[in-house]
Amino acid sequence: MGKSIRVNKQTTIVSVNTRTSCPPKKRNRGKRQTNDYIEEACGVIFQKSDAPPQVYFRAVGVLPSASLLLQNDSNCEMEAIIQMRTKEITQTIRQSQQVSIVLPSLTRLTIRWAGGESQVCRGRYNIVLRHRQIRRKSHA
Repeated sequence: MGKSIRVNKQTTIVSVNTRTSCPPKKRNRGKRQTNDYIEEACGVIFQKSDAPPQVYFRAVGVLPSASLLLQNDSNCEMEAIIQMRTKEITQTIRQSQQVSIVLPSLTRLTIRWAGGESQVCRGRYNIVLRHRQIRRKSHA
């Protein structure tokens, strides 16, 4: 299954033979190409009830727009704290629920345990980031 590694009072769970990478994307043929740079970040959520909120994504420098997908696979509720350029929102993800949010900017994604039967919340997150390319005028 997996093994635990203890580093500086923090336990890291290392999964073996589980798919933790982002799912492959289908290519859309025949659609108009944009000059935007798109990247994807995804991972596994593992949040204990007695642990402080965990940061799962943080943007440094540029603040891209984002599509965020959060999935809760456990018998607990988790709360996502989503920080954007000018404000912060919270979203509760209930047991076996999946939530999608489109954001004008994404600075930080933090998850915390919000109650329930299980003492550990497990799930997945998937973030599609869109960086707008600035078109420079050529001086000719």
